Amino acid sequence: MLIHSDMERILSLSYNDLPYNLKCCYLYFGMFPKGYSIRCGRLIRQWIAEGFVKSERGKTLEDVAKGYLTELVDRSLVEISEVDVEGKANTCRIHDLLHVVIFKKMEDLSFCQVFSEDELSNFNTVARRLSIIGSSNKIPSTIDVSRVRWFSISSQDEMLNSTVSKFAASFMLLKELDFENFPHLDHLPEDIGNLFHLRYLSVRGTRVKFLPNSVQKLVNLETLDLKRSLIYEIPFEINKLLKLRHLLGKYFDMKEIPMNSLRGMKVKGIGSLKSLQKLRDIEANNAEFDMCKELGPLMQLRTIGITKLRSEDGRSLCGCIEKMKCLESLYVSSTSEEDIIDLESMTCPPEFLRRLHLVGPLRKLPDWITKLQYLTKITVQCSKLGDDPLKVLRILPELVALRIWNEAFVGEQLHFEEGGFPKLKVLDLYDLKRMNSLIIEEGELPVLEKLRLKTLKLQEVPSGIQHLRNLEMLMFMDMPNELMESMDPNGGHNYQIVQHVSSVYFRCEHGEGYNFYRLRKFGWKQV
Repeated sequence: MLIHSDMERILSLSYNDLPYNLKCCYLYFGMFPKGYSIRCGRLIRQWIAEGFVKSERGKTLEDVAKGYLTELVDRSLVEISEVDVEGKANTCRIHDLLHVVIFKKMEDLSFCQVFSEDELSNFNTVARRLSIIGSSNKIPSTIDVSRVRWFSISSQDEMLNSTVSKFAASFMLLKELDFENFPHLDHLPEDIGNLFHLRYLSVRGTRVKFLPNSVQKLVNLETLDLKRSLIYEIPFEINKLLKLRHLLGKYFDMKEIPMNSLRGMKVKGIGSLKSLQKLRDIEANNAEFDMCKELGPLMQLRTIGITKLRSEDGRSLCGCIEKMKCLESLYVSSTSEEDIIDLESMTCPPEFLRRLHLVGPLRKLPDWITKLQYLTKITVQCSKLGDDPLKVLRILPELVALRIWNEAFVGEQLHFEEGGFPKLKVLDLYDLKRMNSLIIEEGELPVLEKLRLKTLKLQEVPSGIQHLRNLEMLMFMDMPNELMESMDPNGGHNYQIVQHVSSVYFRCEHGEGYNFYRLRKFGWKQV
């Protein structure tokens, strides 16, 4: 694509006006395909691995990097492509016009070379970064990659599996090795441990089953991303990776019941990893896992996920969590649908906890939840609560998203009384199969934007939806077709309740799949 010279000059000036460290961060976008949206968390971890992020007193490197990204957005050089329910950036990208300019500068400066098809023979040995995109089926053995510091591959070609495995150890100065979403990769070579300078290693979305024992030699590693790979057991030798900041390893098995759909990692020896900021997810019912020994020293954690927590270990976990003063995100699931999650012994929860996800039976919602003045998102799942949880949650001043899923509540009625949930924007009520009544009083949920209801026993459209003046999206899933008919503008007696909502959807089963419908002024239309 060609750009008019004046446009190119203007865009180049925007780049030239950046401080040096932001120039490097911005050039990084050129290594991804045009139009590609990159996860902000991934981008930040890679910037840190590259050494682009400079330490600032009182801030973590991750916080500093988020500031860099915010500045690029404020300068209109980066656009946010997706936000989460809290309004925080999930993914970002650069405009196609800017991508052309950045790509050209990136190659002029030998910042990175990007190849597709069979272009690798043109590799410039001065370039410090190499990205392979497309269907290249081999890496020529003649090219010199000994100075490459960053390597990424995005290909669907099975032939690359053996080639890459043999080739990886040639990158002796490599800082980043990114195999994300390379589905045919099923193993890492043993000599990967020779990559002494490696700071970032991702096998996310691959078929890799084991980490080589030589991973213990990667003493400079900061990020180890194993999400959606097949890796289950982590070698004990990981305890030598003292610079590790992010250990990520959760895997969803959608064939399992919701209680067991998230699988964690079997790991020990992490108590020595005092630099860890994010730990997702580890299994707690491992006979070799000593809760206090492994988690007690990790007081600096910002995010932690624990799966298969036994009821008898709840008190120990609470003691560890109370020490994590910087914790912002907590995920806990129990071992089974019968084993109660016992977190009631915690008296001083982390003050700045923002996200809480509990999966498994609860006697009741822990009392300490009411102390979470900064909590923005809570999910309770498979909890079998008999008492209405809204009485506890309605007073949380910053709560933006509430998800009650999979028999988390086993009562018949949820009642949103006036005056609660002042900032709630997203409400999901899924698979509460005994619930036959949802009442929303006028003045409640004043800023709610999205309401999703799935597999409830409702026979009528919930009373009070007409009061939700900021509601933008209303979705019904797997509910009686009579409910759909009652909202039809052609005589449906509940149409007036929902007519102010701009997007009303209804999902119903059809054969082995689903049909989706959207409410229009003239009736329902399949989408």
